[in-house]
Amino acid sequence: MNHFLRRILPVFLFLSLLVPCLAQKEATHWYFGRKQGFDFSNGTPIIDRNSDMLTVRGCVTMSDKNTGELLFYSNGRNVWNRFHQRMPNSHFFSPECSGPVPQSALIVPVPESESLYYLFSLYPVTNNIPDTSANCMSGDLSEGLIGNGTYSFQLRYSIIDMQLDDGKGDIVDDQNNLFLTDNLSAKLTAVPHINGTDYWLILHEAVGDSFYTCLIDPSGIQPPSQQRIGSEYQVRPSSIGSYHEVLGEVKASPDGKKLACAVYNILDHPFDVFDFDAATGTISNYQNYGNISQQMGVTFSPDNSKLYVTSFNKIDKTNLVELIRQYDLSLPSLSQVLSSGKSIIRFNPCTNISEKAWPVNVVFNTLHIAPDGKIYGAGEGSNNENGGNNDMLVIAHPNRAGFDCGVSLQRFAFGIPDSVVNFRSFPNFIQSYFNNIPSSSGEECTLQQLIVYPNPTQDMVILRSDCGIVPRYVDILDRLGRLVDSQTLYSTAVNLTSLAKGMYVLRITDAHKGQVYRKVIKL
Repeated sequence: MNHFLRRILPVFLFLSLLVPCLAQKEATHWYFGRKQGFDFSNGTPIIDRNSDMLTVRGCVTMSDKNTGELLFYSNGRNVWNRFHQRMPNSHFFSPECSGPVPQSALIVPVPESESLYYLFSLYPVTNNIPDTSANCMSGDLSEGLIGNGTYSFQLRYSIIDMQLDDGKGDIVDDQNNLFLTDNLSAKLTAVPHINGTDYWLILHEAVGDSFYTCLIDPSGIQPPSQQRIGSEYQVRPSSIGSYHEVLGEVKASPDGKKLACAVYNILDHPFDVFDFDAATGTISNYQNYGNISQQMGVTFSPDNSKLYVTSFNKIDKTNLVELIRQYDLSLPSLSQVLSSGKSIIRFNPCTNISEKAWPVNVVFNTLHIAPDGKIYGAGEGSNNENGGNNDMLVIAHPNRAGFDCGVSLQRFAFGIPDSVVNFRSFPNFIQSYFNNIPSSSGEECTLQQLIVYPNPTQDMVILRSDCGIVPRYVDILDRLGRLVDSQTLYSTAVNLTSLAKGMYVLRITDAHKGQVYRKVIKL
């Protein structure tokens, strides 16, 4: 090898390692809820109404890792191709079947294959008998977890071949809905092996302190390895019956070095954080981050430095619950990390989520990093002041500490009546797809970037800022400059229903008293 090649080869190898990271577009399309969706092809979420899937909780999507083209999506029961048609071998369940828990499904590419994918699905088991009625619940399985029975999940899988059905994809005939293991909680995630080819499937038992890790390599799914570590999941008595600690998300940090486990309980439970070794599949260094009530959603920031969890814990000397707690993992000691754990919503002067307007009985259910580098949280019910489930929590700068993370409620115009928009989860992805992805919003963010739509409108307009600016107040002026209405904003929607038809000017003020004016036409 000549001198030039010796010098250039290490650089070439380094760049070749970066290419897969830069090319990963598996999470470009999101389908969730009742025929709702986002398309992140252009960096920011564009509403996609093409979905044919109905689900309240569990859902997954897969896009081409190089082009971002939609491949298929599922609620863990049925599978739809990129033309939004059920795959020919996907007819075990009715089209209306809904995944009952947030992580009821997960897609993992088959190692060393360009066309094959594993679709893993969790199925409810009651009193050691598969619960067919709960397989397709249109509501939330957590509502049925109080009682005298025993509750768990079994894991099944199918293999999808994108070369079948003339390239539209289908489930392989003899690889459909195969049993893998049982006695599980509702946790399901995977971490890429350090070799860049294989994966670790990560599960947790329903009652006890055991994790199960399964190596997925080119030869198939290997038998699970049991590791006893962390807090014990229990059947716990409460004033209204026995509560089973089977719900709550497990998420890996995008770099695959840590695991965080939310354990949902109406009482409280330790919030568990671990180290993970992607070379051996070993879970170690258990750290108890303290007792948290109703922890359901959990996620790390794209740069792996922050950790977010839903929390129903009350703040000292108040009747307010935290809603979302953030930990700063970049701090040098565990005691400092634990001390950093605070609500990013309560007493935040730069958010539009008000202490008075947002009721204490609502927490955001699941938290998900998106391809735009932000974190999205699914709201629940229509309990916020403006009503409707189109309001979502958005953390615009999740790598930043505390209130600087830019958390707000944003409304997305799905164009569906609120009564059928209810959803509580976004797609369950392998978190490595989001490792160190940049935010689509730059450091410079001003109120001048605020977008008002739809315009003209018949009833309301939405104020949207892709860079995290939070509008707090709006004064509505008529064409002569007279004040006709003032609103404090608890989401990004401005209600114009009571106004006569005509042209108006919105005087919009943010948390820092900055102002901008926008014209709007009321039809």
